[in-house]
Amino acid sequence: MPLSFARIANSLPFSRLFRQLEQEMETVVKVLQPGPLGIVEHKFSAEEIREANATVKRAVENWRRNVNLE
Repeated sequence: MPLSFARIANSLPFSRLFRQLEQEMETVVKVLQPGPLGIVEHKFSAEEIREANATVKRAVENWRRNVNLE
């Protein structure tokens, strides 16, 4: 009965940890890969900035309200 490398690796106690580490390293490599050469710069409009500020303000108010309830 021949044993495959994958089967032996799966039987090792740290195999799950090694697979997770490998997946995380693949993610890092994908993120660090260069994108297109031309970088598109996005200028936020005044309305987008107001909406973002309002969202942050609501989130902080909700957080403070929840802290006071606890």
